[in-house]
Amino acid sequence: MKEIRIVPEPKSLKFSGKTFVFDGFKNFPEFLASEFNVPKGEWKITTTSGKGTGLKIKENEILIWGDSLTNYATLLQLLRQYPSRLPEVTVEEGFNFALRGYHLDIARGGVPTVETFKKILRWLFLLKYNYFAIYFEDLFPWKKHPLIGKHRGRLTKNELREIIDYGKHLGIKVFPSLELSGHMEHILSLPEYRRFSEWHRPSEGCLDLSDEEAREFAYELLQEAVEFCPSEYVHIGGDETWALGRGKSLSKTWTFEGPRLYESHHRRMIEIVKEAGKKPILWGDMISGMYLKRITKDASKWAEAIESPIWKEALIANWDYSPNSKEYFEEKIKIFKDRNLQQITCPGLSNWRRYYPNFQTALENLKNFLGAAKETEITGFLVTAWGDDGEECLFSLLEPLLLASMEIAEGNREWEEKWMALSGESKEVLKARKI
Repeated sequence: MKEIRIVPEPKSLKFSGKTFVFDGFKNFPEFLASEFNVPKGEWKITTTSGKGTGLKIKENEILIWGDSLTNYATLLQLLRQYPSRLPEVTVEEGFNFALRGYHLDIARGGVPTVETFKKILRWLFLLKYNYFAIYFEDLFPWKKHPLIGKHRGRLTKNELREIIDYGKHLGIKVFPSLELSGHMEHILSLPEYRRFSEWHRPSEGCLDLSDEEAREFAYELLQEAVEFCPSEYVHIGGDETWALGRGKSLSKTWTFEGPRLYESHHRRMIEIVKEAGKKPILWGDMISGMYLKRITKDASKWAEAIESPIWKEALIANWDYSPNSKEYFEEKIKIFKDRNLQQITCPGLSNWRRYYPNFQTALENLKNFLGAAKETEITGFLVTAWGDDGEECLFSLLEPLLLASMEIAEGNREWEEKWMALSGESKEVLKARKI
């Protein structure tokens, strides 16, 4: 045993060079033992006091202190690498980010089975993620609106409850990511809801926020999701509503009111989430106008939206999936930081519109966006995987990038050897992955 590899790289790791024969645990948590196939044996785990979070492996005994789930994840990583011997090692761990999350799009033709969700959650636990967002669009199991998502494989309430409960056992908080202003094309294309569309072509996906009935419809969807999900966070969406103010709402006044309608609508949604004792998350692109051409009047009008005090009541999801420089991302973070808005960075895994993720783009984006986030001391990160236009990329193909994300965010960025150690994959296969 030459190398001890732990994701993310611990704050301190002291290995004596000595190893002990391992036959199993007397008292490993039953749920984790079952889900990760941990054998029973003579070794025992003892909880003790100590600074921060860490563990110390002695012969036939492991002392743990601090966050027990982090310690169990570390032990499971070691057992993956060395199933019959454990190293005499002392490990001290800590995190830069309180929120370490993964955001998975299931709405573009790739609804996982419950077992696939559980497999994803086990991998997230092993890597020490603590949040998992499911992006639904029309696939949330709304009881009051059973036609929504009916023919697109939407989850049932029992399935979603099982996923949430499974995550809870692993210390991972599962929360909903909704779209209640834009990206609603699968809902608005249904005959029952077509009248709520901003454009006469509902496939554009924007809700007519000048219509009180349409707004109340969105609030009803939100309220049901808020009441069903026990999570502290609810993502209310709000991205890419470029058509807002340019359809039916424009016809009523002949004045472009997109930003005003947006602010008013999202103000009410933020209030609904907060009234339930939860924290709203909002995509940050529209309130800053960051993806609109700067020379247009639209860009300047949307940029004014950021001055509303209501955004201080939300957590802003600052997304960007480009392979730009660290300095570029520092400026993006500064947009919200200078206004004292809480934010999380949301890099992307470049898995959309393709059968296999673009490792080069994804890794450059992760390295520079998360690197900038670390230096500006923001709340956390939410790594995003999208399925635009078909979800052709298998979820399992994202596993190495999820490991890389955690190592880049919380460790020393040297993820390749750790991926091979935990997956059992060869250098040749990893090299092929990155082509």
